[in-house]
Amino acid sequence: MGARKLTRWQKASALVPMAILVGAWGAALNSSSFATASDGTGGGAVPDVPGTAFEQPASVQPTPGGIDPRAGLNGTIATLSTNGIPSSALFAYRRAETLLGKADASCNLPWNLVAAIGRVESNHGRSNGNALNADGIAKPGIYGVPLDGNDGRARINDTDNGAIDKNSVYDRAVGPMQFIPNTWKSVAVDSDNDGMKNPQDIDDAATSAGIYLCAGPGDLATPEGAASAVRRYNHSQSYVDLVLQVSAAYAAGEFTQSPDGFSTASVLTSQSNDQTLTPEQRKKAKKAETKANEKPKPGTPGTGTPGTPGSPGDGGTSGGGTVSGGVTGLLGGLVTDLGGGGTDSTGGSTGGSATLTWAQAKTKCLADGISALDLVKLTNCITSLLS
Repeated sequence: MGARKLTRWQKASALVPMAILVGAWGAALNSSSFATASDGTGGGAVPDVPGTAFEQPASVQPTPGGIDPRAGLNGTIATLSTNGIPSSALFAYRRAETLLGKADASCNLPWNLVAAIGRVESNHGRSNGNALNADGIAKPGIYGVPLDGNDGRARINDTDNGAIDKNSVYDRAVGPMQFIPNTWKSVAVDSDNDGMKNPQDIDDAATSAGIYLCAGPGDLATPEGAASAVRRYNHSQSYVDLVLQVSAAYAAGEFTQSPDGFSTASVLTSQSNDQTLTPEQRKKAKKAETKANEKPKPGTPGTGTPGTPGSPGDGGTSGGGTVSGGVTGLLGGLVTDLGGGGTDSTGGSTGGSATLTWAQAKTKCLADGISALDLVKLTNCITSLLS
């Protein structure tokens, strides 16, 4: 049977009873999903999208599990490309865009918005030691903390008898998109036609998130429409800001595709983004990082001439003149193995051992692990050996 396409006004009038049901956050819903019909391509099911927006949120966690709490917005944005999106997750996000485009073209759901929620909520199904397998299932399973009202969390008593979230006392957010059980029951679809509506399946979860975002009026291609939909998903302005910036970065190509089957944590790569530090500490860290990343300015070549051999020391057989020139030349990138600008010096100590040449000092410093690119350290090392 072909997919039945309804206008938003038709959907709104047909779904008035459903609007009444979903109006109370926390009330159990009898309907487990919306009707779906094959799209004829074998690539999934075209979902029915309600014309009335959901009032209860999809996710209520104050600190999403996919984000390192120290990193903040800047730290998260800075690591999007290196963090990667697992292949099955990227496919699921694009599938959600395609299916919702057929179900409700006026919604204009972009894949990157769904992907941004997946990144923030669970790092694309990889939070808490999980990984997506080839079928897009999060293993061993993603479960949030009990929503017991403690530590700033919402309090939601059990609504599913523990069937979805494995907790019969309080609800917990489940799966890569971190749906609370009651909301999952209202939007769940079998997106990949495997016979199950599984919140741990990134295909089902991503398409269900698309249904949630597209429900009701609004064009998600506009900043206002996207912000309004994300705010319904999680009633937190900081959450909205983070999701929208991640979405914009993904839309601009700031992502890479990574293999399935690997678990990874959100990594804080810069102390200047560490939200556990004070603003002054982050400012100092940023200044130090900037200085460390500065490239040395080119210097001028040394102009000295080679030193002449010194006279033998007492009891020695021969003396080697020290070489002190060429330092300026090193900083200019024109390092040679000829000393310059040195003056004669008296020869070696008793026993007659000659002093190091410039080339020998340079070789020893490199052997001690000093990088040839770190001109300041290399210069200091050579100068120290020669003096």
